[in-house]
Amino acid sequence: MRECVIVLKLAERLPELRNVDYIGADRGALVLAEKNQRMVFAIGDFDSITDPERKQIERYCDEVIALNPIKDNSDSEAAVDEAVRRGYQRIYIAGAIGGRLDHEIVNIRLCWKYPEKVVLLDEHNCCTVLKEGVHRIQRNGYQYISLFAQKECEISLFGFKYSLDHRVMNERSLYGLSNELKEEEGEIHVHRGSILAVQTRD
Repeated sequence: MRECVIVLKLAERLPELRNVDYIGADRGALVLAEKNQRMVFAIGDFDSITDPERKQIERYCDEVIALNPIKDNSDSEAAVDEAVRRGYQRIYIAGAIGGRLDHEIVNIRLCWKYPEKVVLLDEHNCCTVLKEGVHRIQRNGYQYISLFAQKECEISLFGFKYSLDHRVMNERSLYGLSNELKEEEGEIHVHRGSILAVQTRD
């Protein structure tokens, strides 16, 4: 499976992942360059990047894709779309949570746009959308897991502190907050629809 990490400007540290390519989204490219991390490409309008910073990015980048500042999508969405176009099957986004709330909402919606492909990842959170099917969930050091629906869906939970059996959830259902795995692994069965799964730790 081809995997990549898209780094945004809020990324304080890079995720500990092996055999991944790095992509810088706008000032996230500068974050990577300052960490001496090679990128397959950098993408963004770079409207807040100085000329010396641009040269620093170029030294650590195979390709720079400059976007028009007047555009209909965010730099993170442009980076994800380009990564999908290049055939990446798993796309982690670092620095996607925190900062401007509107950008955070866009990044969460990217999980819905590309379910099971886009994963938001930082020191406290791991967030992705699960499609219909059986999903084994590992604890991986996270204390809680919360589940949210965007449209009506039906799920069952096994191996969780609070189990569910063919429970129908919709966008108004908030009881999926702060569940916990009883052991190191549990299962989420998505019978229909899709569900946003957010693993967190304090």
